Amino acid sequence: MTRGRLNSLKSISSTCSDLQKGDFGKRSWQTASMTDQSIKAKQALIQQLRTVAEKETAWLEKNRLLYTEKRSRLDSLIELRSASGGEITPEEQKLSKHVALYESRRSGMWDLAKEINQEEQNLRELRSKPQ
Repeated sequence: MTRGRLNSLKSISSTCSDLQKGDFGKRSWQTASMTDQSIKAKQALIQQLRTVAEKETAWLEKNRLLYTEKRSRLDSLIELRSASGGEITPEEQKLSKHVALYESRRSGMWDLAKEINQEEQNLRELRSKPQ
């Protein structure tokens, strides 16, 4: 092996050793790159979640008045049935399904909002880590 090539290999070895020791701060250049990728992935995920939340909010708003009317009618039917001791009517079953769907989607929005908040917190933590 020539002397120049040997010196070149020693230099590369020294540089690799410096990277392993963390001469560029607490994290190596590769980890910083991975953090950048993680931040971009988190940002994309948050945007996707927000898009879903916007669509779900629009659906809930659009159907809120209808839900209120159906909920009121269902409550009336249940009250009448309880007083008379009758059986569940097909109308009551149908209204019950519609009300349950709306309430399920509204509950899902709460879960989605919590998930967005958690992902935003994770993003803040990623950004605050030293690079």
